[in-house]
Amino acid sequence: MFTMMISFFNLLLLLFLFLCHHHEVEGSTTSLRHQRKEEHVTTTNSSILSSIEETQQAHLLSLAKRMIPRNLDTGNSTHPASPAQFFHLHHMKSGGTSLSNWIGCAKSRLEQQQQQEQQQQENRSIRIPLTGLSECSWSSYHHCIKNENDSCRKRIESAAMMNYCSPLAVTNYFNWTHADAVTMMRHPVHRVWSMFRFQTNSCFKCTNLTQVYEDINSGNIEKYGGGVCLAQLSNHITRNLLKNINVHDLDKAQLDEHEMLTDAIDSIRNRFTVVGIMERLEESIQMFGFSFPWLSEEMEGTDKVCKFPHENSSPSNNRCGPGRTHWELPSDPDEETRRAIEEHNQLDIKVYEAALEQFELQKEAMLLAESIQ
Repeated sequence: MFTMMISFFNLLLLLFLFLCHHHEVEGSTTSLRHQRKEEHVTTTNSSILSSIEETQQAHLLSLAKRMIPRNLDTGNSTHPASPAQFFHLHHMKSGGTSLSNWIGCAKSRLEQQQQQEQQQQENRSIRIPLTGLSECSWSSYHHCIKNENDSCRKRIESAAMMNYCSPLAVTNYFNWTHADAVTMMRHPVHRVWSMFRFQTNSCFKCTNLTQVYEDINSGNIEKYGGGVCLAQLSNHITRNLLKNINVHDLDKAQLDEHEMLTDAIDSIRNRFTVVGIMERLEESIQMFGFSFPWLSEEMEGTDKVCKFPHENSSPSNNRCGPGRTHWELPSDPDEETRRAIEEHNQLDIKVYEAALEQFELQKEAMLLAESIQ
């Protein structure tokens, strides 16, 4: 017991030292901070820390530091924005396109605000470079990875912000290791079913999803779409969160399932500033806006409003019905289809559960981060 008390005292001492040395964070705060009940705002550091196991205390302190609000270096007329500041790891059919467009709106608003504040006499515009790399564009992706002279390399090197629709290992490959990062997770059953409804024709050739899985199991996959089509159906999020993967051959297995799961969960716990959950979207939006005030719906000093959009809904006509009419698919899969999705996404389910645990810790870390700043 005495040893545990000493350890706990050391953690509080660490927090005290951090409080003494941490510089004040500039910028506006989010509406979330004004909405939180007073008793939550005044929760002491010790009461937060004492409610969890010692093994989680260091992680919570680290997460609180990671979530402290910070601004984006937008640059000015004399120097560009600093490179490799922020990226979004985009998972398909997990709110990724909506999150990317929201980030784009916030970037545009920052540029406009900086332009107005600096009153450019030289009439030079403020630009925060943002680019992306997506394995959906299969040939472009591989050309960028394999060709050091590809034009994408210079764009990535100079970009302040990135949208990576690719495994996390690719961000390390391009030296974005220290950038702030966000991602959005979605329950694997919902994500896979949404993907099937979105690409029913082009990827899955109007075939029942249960039959698609049977064909995958038997190796009878020639008729289906290439690229990442079929890869989306089986533990794709686990693979996307891997730091240890060959970026030149993304689907060549290098790790066993236990190693993959360990690597992916470590990414969830330790790589991202904020991990959002699609099923808890409003809370996720508040968390993003807390750590990145420039992502808030409204921002002081500008009238431009950036609401979280809803993009990439399923097509109104998938041309899979008789005479190329619409094959109406339910919003949720039936039990047989659900079981098939779960059977082929056991790793993703475990990773999603880890993301839910991280999400709860982020709520605690926000309170701690508020008192730190």
